[in-house]
Amino acid sequence: MQNRYVADIGDFGKFQLFRYLFNHPESPFDAKKLAQIWFLHEGKNEQSNDGQHIDYFERMSGMDPYLESSLMSLLMRNKREVEELERLKLLPNASFFYDEIPKAYEDRQTWLQKALWFAHGNDVVAVAPDNGMALRCYRSEERMVLLSLEEEYREKVYPQKYIFADEIGRFFLLPSVEIVIVYQHLGRCLPHDRQIDILGAELKKSYPHITAIKHRPYSPRVFFFLCKSDVILENINYRLAAFTREHSEFWTLFRQ
Repeated sequence: MQNRYVADIGDFGKFQLFRYLFNHPESPFDAKKLAQIWFLHEGKNEQSNDGQHIDYFERMSGMDPYLESSLMSLLMRNKREVEELERLKLLPNASFFYDEIPKAYEDRQTWLQKALWFAHGNDVVAVAPDNGMALRCYRSEERMVLLSLEEEYREKVYPQKYIFADEIGRFFLLPSVEIVIVYQHLGRCLPHDRQIDILGAELKKSYPHITAIKHRPYSPRVFFFLCKSDVILENINYRLAAFTREHSEFWTLFRQ
Protein backbone atom coordinates (compact mmCIF):
# COMPACT_ATOMS: atom_id res chain seq x y z
CA MET A 1 0.00 0.00 0.00
CA GLN A 2 1.17 3.51 -0.81
CA ASN A 3 -0.37 6.78 0.31
CA ARG A 4 -0.88 7.80 -3.32
CA TYR A 5 -3.48 5.01 -3.59
CA VAL A 6 -5.65 6.34 -0.75
CA ALA A 7 -9.25 7.09 -1.78
CA ASP A 8 -8.86 5.57 -5.26
CA ILE A 9 -11.32 3.03 -6.68
CA GLY A 10 -9.53 0.20 -4.87
CA ASP A 11 -10.10 1.85 -1.50
CA PHE A 12 -13.73 2.52 -2.35
CA GLY A 13 -14.27 -1.14 -3.19
CA LYS A 14 -12.45 -2.40 -0.10
CA PHE A 15 -14.39 -0.20 2.31
CA GLN A 16 -17.69 -0.73 0.54
CA LEU A 17 -17.25 -4.48 0.96
CA PHE A 18 -15.89 -4.38 4.51
CA ARG A 19 -18.60 -1.99 5.71
CA TYR A 20 -21.27 -4.33 4.31
CA LEU A 21 -19.69 -7.25 6.17
CA PHE A 22 -18.40 -5.67 9.39
CA ASN A 23 -20.39 -2.47 9.91
CA HIS A 24 -23.97 -3.39 9.09
CA PRO A 25 -26.72 -4.30 11.58
CA GLU A 26 -27.99 -7.14 9.38
CA SER A 27 -24.59 -8.81 9.13
CA PRO A 28 -23.65 -11.70 11.47
CA PHE A 29 -20.13 -10.20 11.49
CA ASP A 30 -21.20 -6.71 12.57
CA ALA A 31 -19.43 -6.83 15.95
CA LYS A 32 -16.22 -8.50 14.76
CA LYS A 33 -12.93 -6.74 15.44
CA LEU A 34 -10.85 -6.24 12.30
CA ALA A 35 -7.12 -5.56 12.02
CA GLN A 36 -6.17 -3.94 8.71
CA ILE A 37 -2.49 -4.61 7.89
CA TRP A 38 -1.58 -2.06 5.23
CA PHE A 39 1.93 -3.14 4.07
CA LEU A 40 2.65 0.58 3.73
CA HIS A 41 5.72 1.74 1.79
CA GLU A 42 6.77 4.84 -0.14
CA GLY A 43 7.42 3.40 -3.61
CA LYS A 44 9.83 6.25 -4.41
CA ASN A 45 11.37 4.86 -7.59
CA GLU A 46 8.22 3.71 -9.32
CA GLN A 47 6.78 5.46 -12.36
CA SER A 48 3.16 4.53 -13.00
CA ASN A 49 -0.39 5.86 -13.03
CA ASP A 50 -1.42 3.68 -10.10
CA GLY A 51 -3.73 5.45 -7.69
CA GLN A 52 -5.11 7.80 -10.36
CA HIS A 53 -8.54 6.14 -10.64
CA ILE A 54 -10.40 8.74 -8.60
CA ASP A 55 -13.13 9.70 -11.09
CA TYR A 56 -15.49 6.97 -9.92
CA PHE A 57 -17.92 8.91 -7.73
CA GLU A 58 -20.65 9.38 -10.33
CA ARG A 59 -20.61 5.64 -11.18
CA MET A 60 -20.79 4.67 -7.50
CA SER A 61 -23.31 7.32 -6.46
CA GLY A 62 -25.81 6.10 -3.88
CA MET A 63 -24.05 2.85 -3.04
CA ASP A 64 -22.71 4.05 0.32
CA PRO A 65 -23.27 7.80 0.76
CA TYR A 66 -21.16 8.11 3.92
CA LEU A 67 -18.23 6.32 2.28
CA GLU A 68 -18.56 8.43 -0.86
CA SER A 69 -18.58 11.75 1.00
CA SER A 70 -15.74 10.65 3.30
CA LEU A 71 -13.37 9.65 0.49
CA MET A 72 -14.29 12.67 -1.58
CA SER A 73 -13.41 14.89 1.38
CA LEU A 74 -9.90 13.37 1.51
CA LEU A 75 -9.37 14.07 -2.17
CA MET A 76 -10.70 17.63 -1.92
CA ARG A 77 -8.40 18.30 1.07
CA ASN A 78 -5.48 16.51 -0.62
CA LYS A 79 -5.15 14.21 2.41
CA ARG A 80 -4.24 10.94 0.73
CA GLU A 81 -2.76 9.21 3.76
CA VAL A 82 -3.75 5.96 5.46
CA GLU A 83 -3.80 7.73 8.83
CA GLU A 84 -6.58 9.94 7.44
CA LEU A 85 -8.56 6.84 6.44
CA GLU A 86 -8.43 5.65 10.03
CA ARG A 87 -9.61 9.02 11.34
CA LEU A 88 -12.72 8.79 9.15
CA LYS A 89 -13.98 5.85 11.26
CA LEU A 90 -15.33 4.08 8.19
CA LEU A 91 -15.05 0.83 10.18
CA PRO A 92 -15.62 1.61 13.87
CA ASN A 93 -14.48 -1.87 14.97
CA ALA A 94 -11.28 -1.74 12.90
CA SER A 95 -7.72 -0.79 13.79
CA PHE A 96 -5.02 0.01 11.23
CA PHE A 97 -1.39 -1.13 11.23
CA TYR A 98 0.59 1.21 9.01
CA ASP A 99 4.18 0.88 10.15
CA GLU A 100 6.23 1.16 6.97
CA ILE A 101 7.27 -2.23 5.65
CA PRO A 102 11.05 -2.48 5.09
CA LYS A 103 12.74 -3.98 2.04
CA ALA A 104 15.55 -5.81 3.84
CA TYR A 105 14.76 -9.40 4.79
CA GLU A 106 16.00 -9.15 8.38
CA ASP A 107 14.01 -5.97 9.01
CA ARG A 108 10.93 -7.56 7.48
CA GLN A 109 11.03 -10.30 10.09
CA THR A 110 10.88 -7.65 12.82
CA TRP A 111 8.07 -5.85 11.01
CA LEU A 112 6.11 -9.09 10.72
CA GLN A 113 6.40 -9.78 14.44
CA LYS A 114 5.03 -6.31 15.17
CA ALA A 115 2.15 -6.83 12.71
CA LEU A 116 1.29 -10.19 14.27
CA TRP A 117 1.29 -8.68 17.74
CA PHE A 118 -0.95 -5.87 16.48
CA ALA A 119 -3.40 -8.41 14.98
CA HIS A 120 -3.47 -10.53 18.15
CA GLY A 121 -6.93 -10.48 19.73
CA ASN A 122 -8.80 -9.55 16.55
CA ASP A 123 -11.45 -11.72 14.89
CA VAL A 124 -10.55 -10.74 11.33
CA VAL A 125 -7.24 -9.82 9.70
CA ALA A 126 -7.17 -8.11 6.30
CA VAL A 127 -3.83 -7.75 4.52
CA ALA A 128 -3.33 -5.16 1.79
CA PRO A 129 -0.01 -5.38 -0.08
CA ASP A 130 0.16 -3.50 -3.40
CA ASN A 131 0.17 -6.61 -5.59
CA GLY A 132 -1.17 -9.27 -3.23
CA MET A 133 0.47 -12.67 -2.86
CA ALA A 134 4.01 -13.28 -4.07
CA LEU A 135 3.82 -15.94 -6.78
CA ARG A 136 5.43 -17.46 -9.81
CA CYS A 137 3.22 -17.85 -12.88
CA TYR A 138 3.69 -20.54 -15.54
CA ARG A 139 1.53 -19.33 -18.39
CA SER A 140 1.93 -22.34 -20.71
CA GLU A 141 1.05 -24.76 -17.90
CA GLU A 142 -1.72 -22.53 -16.49
CA ARG A 143 -0.11 -22.88 -13.09
CA MET A 144 0.69 -20.45 -10.28
CA VAL A 145 2.96 -21.20 -7.33
CA LEU A 146 2.88 -19.21 -4.10
CA LEU A 147 6.30 -18.10 -2.85
CA SER A 148 7.54 -18.30 0.72
CA LEU A 149 9.27 -15.60 2.73
CA GLU A 150 11.88 -18.03 4.01
CA GLU A 151 12.93 -19.43 0.62
CA GLU A 152 12.00 -17.05 -2.20
CA TYR A 153 11.98 -13.55 -0.70
CA ARG A 154 14.83 -12.33 -2.90
CA GLU A 155 13.06 -13.30 -6.12
CA LYS A 156 11.08 -10.07 -5.95
CA VAL A 157 12.65 -6.72 -6.83
CA TYR A 158 10.07 -4.99 -4.62
CA PRO A 159 9.26 -7.58 -1.94
CA GLN A 160 7.43 -4.94 0.12
CA LYS A 161 4.66 -5.02 -2.53
CA TYR A 162 3.72 -8.63 -1.65
CA ILE A 163 2.66 -10.94 1.14
CA PHE A 164 4.37 -14.34 1.16
CA ALA A 165 2.65 -17.66 1.73
CA ASP A 166 4.17 -18.35 5.15
CA GLU A 167 3.21 -14.86 6.33
CA ILE A 168 -0.42 -15.60 5.51
CA GLY A 169 -0.13 -18.76 7.58
CA ARG A 170 1.27 -16.84 10.56
CA PHE A 171 -1.75 -14.52 10.61
CA PHE A 172 -4.17 -17.41 10.13
CA LEU A 173 -2.72 -19.30 13.11
CA LEU A 174 -3.38 -16.48 15.57
CA PRO A 175 -5.79 -18.02 18.12
CA SER A 176 -8.39 -15.24 18.01
CA VAL A 177 -8.55 -14.99 14.21
CA GLU A 178 -11.58 -16.47 12.46
CA ILE A 179 -10.99 -15.01 8.98
CA VAL A 180 -7.96 -13.78 7.03
CA ILE A 181 -8.79 -11.62 4.00
CA VAL A 182 -6.07 -11.51 1.35
CA TYR A 183 -6.10 -8.83 -1.34
CA GLN A 184 -4.83 -9.90 -4.77
CA HIS A 185 -4.20 -7.66 -7.78
CA LEU A 186 -5.04 -9.58 -10.96
CA GLY A 187 -2.16 -9.40 -13.45
CA ARG A 188 -1.66 -10.29 -17.10
CA CYS A 189 -0.28 -13.80 -16.78
CA LEU A 190 -3.64 -15.51 -17.40
CA PRO A 191 -7.30 -14.49 -17.82
CA HIS A 192 -8.50 -12.96 -14.58
CA ASP A 193 -11.16 -15.53 -13.74
CA ARG A 194 -8.70 -18.32 -14.44
CA GLN A 195 -6.21 -16.70 -12.05
CA ILE A 196 -8.87 -16.69 -9.33
CA ASP A 197 -9.64 -20.37 -9.90
CA ILE A 198 -5.97 -21.39 -9.84
CA LEU A 199 -5.07 -19.29 -6.80
CA GLY A 200 -8.17 -20.52 -5.01
CA ALA A 201 -7.12 -24.11 -5.62
CA GLU A 202 -3.60 -23.36 -4.36
CA LEU A 203 -4.89 -21.70 -1.21
CA LYS A 204 -7.36 -24.49 -0.58
CA LYS A 205 -4.48 -26.93 -0.09
CA SER A 206 -3.71 -25.15 3.18
CA TYR A 207 -7.05 -23.45 3.94
CA PRO A 208 -9.99 -25.72 3.09
CA HIS A 209 -12.70 -23.17 3.93
CA ILE A 210 -12.23 -20.35 1.41
CA THR A 211 -14.20 -18.14 -0.93
CA ALA A 212 -13.40 -15.13 -3.15
CA ILE A 213 -15.03 -12.01 -4.51
CA LYS A 214 -13.82 -9.94 -7.48
CA HIS A 215 -14.12 -6.17 -7.79
CA ARG A 216 -14.23 -5.40 -11.51
CA PRO A 217 -13.94 -1.61 -12.14
CA TYR A 218 -10.75 -0.34 -13.79
CA SER A 219 -7.95 -2.72 -12.78
CA PRO A 220 -9.71 -5.82 -11.37
CA ARG A 221 -8.78 -7.18 -7.94
CA VAL A 222 -9.96 -10.06 -5.81
CA PHE A 223 -10.36 -10.64 -2.08
CA PHE A 224 -9.81 -14.19 -0.81
CA PHE A 225 -11.51 -15.08 2.48
CA LEU A 226 -9.70 -17.81 4.43
CA CYS A 227 -12.06 -19.06 7.14
CA LYS A 228 -11.40 -21.22 10.18
CA SER A 229 -14.54 -23.37 9.79
CA ASP A 230 -17.36 -24.41 7.48
CA VAL A 231 -19.85 -22.48 9.61
CA ILE A 232 -17.92 -19.23 9.21
CA LEU A 233 -17.52 -19.89 5.48
CA GLU A 234 -21.25 -20.52 5.08
CA ASN A 235 -22.10 -17.23 6.79
CA ILE A 236 -19.52 -15.32 4.76
CA ASN A 237 -20.80 -16.78 1.49
CA TYR A 238 -24.39 -15.93 2.47
CA ARG A 239 -23.45 -12.32 3.14
CA LEU A 240 -21.23 -12.02 0.03
CA ALA A 241 -24.00 -13.45 -2.15
CA ALA A 242 -26.38 -10.77 -0.88
CA PHE A 243 -23.74 -8.12 -1.54
CA THR A 244 -23.11 -9.26 -5.12
CA ARG A 245 -26.83 -9.41 -5.86
CA GLU A 246 -27.12 -5.82 -4.70
CA HIS A 247 -24.01 -4.66 -6.61
CA SER A 248 -23.79 -7.10 -9.51
CA GLU A 249 -22.56 -4.40 -11.90
CA PHE A 250 -19.21 -4.28 -10.13
CA TRP A 251 -18.77 -7.46 -8.04
CA THR A 252 -18.65 -11.21 -8.74
CA LEU A 253 -18.61 -14.01 -6.15
CA PHE A 254 -16.37 -17.04 -6.73
CA ARG A 255 -17.25 -19.93 -4.42
CA GLN A 256 -14.16 -22.14 -4.24
